[in-house]
Amino acid sequence: MSSKFLDDLPRDLRTQIYSYVLAPTGRIIIKGTSRIPTKATIHSYPALFPNAEISLSLLQTCRQIYEEAKDVLWIDNILCLPVSKSIGGVEVEDAMFRHNNPYLSRNIRILELQFAPLSFDSVKVDRIIQQLGEWKSMALREVWFTISSMGTMSMFGVVVWRYILIMQGRTPHVGLNATLPDTLSLAGNKETGHLRHLRRRLNIELGIRHISNKARREWFEVHHPADCEKTLKDLHQCLGGDVYIDGALCYKDGIRLRETFAPWEAESRND
Repeated sequence: MSSKFLDDLPRDLRTQIYSYVLAPTGRIIIKGTSRIPTKATIHSYPALFPNAEISLSLLQTCRQIYEEAKDVLWIDNILCLPVSKSIGGVEVEDAMFRHNNPYLSRNIRILELQFAPLSFDSVKVDRIIQQLGEWKSMALREVWFTISSMGTMSMFGVVVWRYILIMQGRTPHVGLNATLPDTLSLAGNKETGHLRHLRRRLNIELGIRHISNKARREWFEVHHPADCEKTLKDLHQCLGGDVYIDGALCYKDGIRLRETFAPWEAESRND
């Protein structure tokens, strides 16, 4: 049976349509995977609609569309795993590591661990890192660590003070911000890191460009740009790979690509 969609549209346009349907935001979360893998549902993240479930009925249209579109779901999407003390990805964790769901191990290419500073659970993140290092995945290539939401600027500020105290030979306080470098080292240490065989990326969504110049000046009066830059370099050395601040690539494989904080501090004085 002929089809105008298949006969008249070029392949690259069909691929764009597949991506609009299967990867509307470029990120997905999976629900209901641990006990009954066949009942799992895939949802866009963040949700575009109240339901946000991505329908896979497109893949059931015909054999040709299935062959053309079957990999789009995973090539054009990043699987997000929110990690916190109260919520976050338990079903996906079970499916990946406890039940070793073959569908996930064959398809997940990029996994993003997302956590908010106010609900960070270092024990859970460390456990996932260790499990990922032992996971027999045939497709996983990259693991991202994304720190965002309320408290990110405060968290980074405390990490800066931790760095200063260490440079002064003093012992920093124990807590979320003290354990973050250790968590990143657990993943990316060149000799012992559980994820050293994978590409790694750190995303820190400070949101500093979205606050007023006055608030920025006050923040930089407490956190000197040079100390912020050294702290960022220290975090990069812990994890390796790429480091992004507010979407801008700052470090890549040991090389600083841009100075981040001094220009921001200078901008804040342009009232």
